[in-house]
Amino acid sequence: MNYFDFIKKNWRFLCFGIVLNFFSSTGQTFYISIFGGEFRRDFNLSEGDFGFIYMIATLFSAGSLIWLGRLIDQMDLRFYTLLICLGSILACFLTSSVTSAFMLTLAFYLLRLMGQGLMNHAAVTSMGRYFTMQRGTAIGIITLGSTLGLAVYPLVGVTLIKLYGWSNSWLILAVIYSIILIPLILWLLKEQKIRHHNYLITRDQKTSSIVSDNHYSVRAMLTEWRFYLMTPTLLASPFLLTGLLFHQVSIVESKNWSISIFASGFIGLATASFLTSLALGPLVDKCRATNLLPFILSPLVLALIVLNYFEAEFFGFIYLILLGICFGMNFTISGAIWPELYGTKNLGAIKSLMKAIMVFASALSPWVFGLFFDAGFGITEISYLSICLIILTAILAKISQNFNRT
Repeated sequence: MNYFDFIKKNWRFLCFGIVLNFFSSTGQTFYISIFGGEFRRDFNLSEGDFGFIYMIATLFSAGSLIWLGRLIDQMDLRFYTLLICLGSILACFLTSSVTSAFMLTLAFYLLRLMGQGLMNHAAVTSMGRYFTMQRGTAIGIITLGSTLGLAVYPLVGVTLIKLYGWSNSWLILAVIYSIILIPLILWLLKEQKIRHHNYLITRDQKTSSIVSDNHYSVRAMLTEWRFYLMTPTLLASPFLLTGLLFHQVSIVESKNWSISIFASGFIGLATASFLTSLALGPLVDKCRATNLLPFILSPLVLALIVLNYFEAEFFGFIYLILLGICFGMNFTISGAIWPELYGTKNLGAIKSLMKAIMVFASALSPWVFGLFFDAGFGITEISYLSICLIILTAILAKISQNFNRT
């Protein structure tokens, strides 16, 4: 089935994934950081205080995701998604009314849990569960939502702050989500009962001994050497990418580039991410995500080389495009690898655990990178350390292909 036939047949469910990824933007760092100056000013927070609050909220959201994410295995997807949408609306309302640093921490916790955590988790998990032959293709297509969010939300945030102030901006988002998001999601999931019934029939009929057709529990997965050899590669991606983006101002200043010109390159990052996911999806379906895993960070190696050896401002755009390619590869391969290896019966529990670990890694990286900068390391030294880490994790991922279930 080619792309157009696949989209034509499954457009409503694919749109469900796109919509969730788009509306998850309220919980993403690229949107919340737009309000950083206002939060620091109104609550008398230093850069360190603000970063610490954000890290604590993110870590707690990662812990909660382990338990809340697995509920998608037991609950009707319509009800599960409805609860997430209501939680996201509540998070926006709470953010609009915060009056202290403690309330701000709680608001960040809910924003991160519902947006970056559960919305994205529901979108990718549902694609992995209900599509088998075109799993990679489906995951690649729904990255359009994340791409649009990256392109649209920062501009929306800046405009809302300018016109209405930060508090009313979050209130407006809560109202918009209440009016648009819930009815749209329920309409897009109109055929979910039939889809899930067909999935259960297909799953119960599978008796093959092939690993990808087995349905592992989390406990069974954690007994495998393969899991521990693969995981460093999957964690290195959010760790390194988040650290580099969080400290982008320091990087730009070290290169004597214009921050405004550099920021315009994020359109290229978002476009490259989506096109990579779109192109990589069929390749994942054909070659298996496990075979592609060792190469998931290869574009980042090229990006770091560009950062180290080229000084012209133009290469800032090349650097961001390569980061976008890495984002696209990471999203598609990491989304497809778990149902491919461990089946779909307990996919929600497995993916929620991995999502939580990845969020934990992304929460630590700004702090760790900051410690290196404070210790006198420059971006050149940090880049070389990052490349060494990438090579090591790629070797481990390659070795993991030789391990079967123990």
